[in-house]
Amino acid sequence: AGVFRTTPGASNSEGAGLLRDGRIVQAEVLSQSADGTLVLAIGRHTVPAESELRLDVGTRFTAQVEAEGAELVLRVLVEPSGDGGELLRALRAVVGEGRPLGELLFEAAETLRSAAERHELPPALARLRTALLAQVFDPAHGGEGLRTLLFAAGLAHEATLAAVLAGRAGRPELERARADLKALLLLGLAAAEGDAPLHEALARALDGLEAEQLVNLARERTGEALVFSFPLADGERWATARLLLPDRRAREEGEEERERSLRLTLGVELSALGPVRADLTLAPGTLFVRVTLVLPEVLAR
Repeated sequence: AGVFRTTPGASNSEGAGLLRDGRIVQAEVLSQSADGTLVLAIGRHTVPAESELRLDVGTRFTAQVEAEGAELVLRVLVEPSGDGGELLRALRAVVGEGRPLGELLFEAAETLRSAAERHELPPALARLRTALLAQVFDPAHGGEGLRTLLFAAGLAHEATLAAVLAGRAGRPELERARADLKALLLLGLAAAEGDAPLHEALARALDGLEAEQLVNLARERTGEALVFSFPLADGERWATARLLLPDRRAREEGEEERERSLRLTLGVELSALGPVRADLTLAPGTLFVRVTLVLPEVLAR
């Protein structure tokens, strides 16, 4: 009974982009008719649906999107209990519309640029703008450049502070945490008080970064591979590249040194090429690369 089926109009609704197979969404009932048709609010968007459930207007629930042929179904999820519930609640608080991190950081950088054209930015915002531009990966910088970029993203911000408090890290690590992107976003938010558009753009960027942190924490707890997202220049905008890293413990279990290999997956969706995925396997002395494309016209080229 806990099923909501989207109506034909859902594919053209404001929230259609949110309804991707497998996605977890938070929904609220905006209106319901006697015939079972209703309107749901997901994020700031509305989605028409139908269900045998009779819920009061204002009822909120969590559901998972499932694709059944050409039809999209929202299946109501039971709230978890125990330790996982706190993590899930924290994650839902920052997931928002699920926009890619690169898009959110680009929006923040563009809003800062517009503000800089109107007036001189306070030091905290000027520093944040520089840090945001530095987060765009330049392939010419190679692996070391990517390593530096990921360390500066603030993904380990709280873990670093906890290590300092526990005496496992010292002044150098603390200074790096004070200068990472998350710290600068927090300072920028305080400095942007009074400028509503800028404050909202920075808040969305911070939510996106925290969502990346919390999703990886959930992956780590369930033994899944970690995924690190970072911006990549895509014409005049920024795409989001995602690097999937296998769990180090899983790689090393039962493997001799000479037999060890490393597998990585890099995915990115570019405006001119569409989705591109590269699977890389590094074995002793050999690198295997498999590139997967989706658009037939791109594959033909």
